[in-house]
Amino acid sequence: LYAPLSSGISLDQDLGDGRKSQQVQFFDFEDPARNEFLVTRQFKVKGAKKHICPDIVSFVNGIPLVVIECKNPTLGDGWKREAIDQLDRYQEGSEKYKELGAPRLFHSIQLTIATCDQDAVYGTVGTPSRFYLRWKQPYPMTPAQVAMLVGKNDPSPQDVTLAGLLAPANLLDIVRNFVVFERDRATGRTIKKVPRYQQFRAVNKALARASLAAKQGKSAVDRGGVVWHTQGSGKSLTMLWLAIKLRRDKAHENPTLVLVTDRR
Repeated sequence: LYAPLSSGISLDQDLGDGRKSQQVQFFDFEDPARNEFLVTRQFKVKGAKKHICPDIVSFVNGIPLVVIECKNPTLGDGWKREAIDQLDRYQEGSEKYKELGAPRLFHSIQLTIATCDQDAVYGTVGTPSRFYLRWKQPYPMTPAQVAMLVGKNDPSPQDVTLAGLLAPANLLDIVRNFVVFERDRATGRTIKKVPRYQQFRAVNKALARASLAAKQGKSAVDRGGVVWHTQGSGKSLTMLWLAIKLRRDKAHENPTLVLVTDRR
């Protein structure tokens, strides 16, 4: 379901000048405030053999996009393992959970989050537990803005993760521009990938710099910059997401826009 969610669908409709194909979007990506955001508690979904009740499901315009599983912080380090294992059961991601979940719910889910009141980690559908990580910076919000939002002088990692991932504009940006699929050569399975906070920040800051410099009439050199990456930190994906968002944001202004990288 990802392609229709991010790009919309085409439907035939007569708007007064004959029946024509019309592009319909499920979300207003340009103005997040025009969407309806709804959070539910203990949302019950019927599975093959039993119901599941995820602790929190977040909907946008009636479409479930985020599942959050909450555990007691008194579990110590075990909260993360238990929460991710429960998310795996809901998805029937492991053979041991066959017919014990409700995988239909996850057809439209883009983010899965495990929390324990103080800490939080995130992934997406099918993410192995070792790849669940914190979202450590709430860009474009500042730490001070997060502190004001949650009413704490020292926001917890959970506060930062939720503010960074689920702020309406950020969530819709991730859904539209930062979800990709890659086939694993070893297993043949298709892997769904979402960004780390560094990649999300780098792409958006690069586009903001280029756009501002262009408006100010600066040279191509002034519109450029450097993004520092360590080995294995996801340079190829950062370039891919930059290309995706640049195409969506600028194609209407420059249909011949070309981005050159050293990756396929």
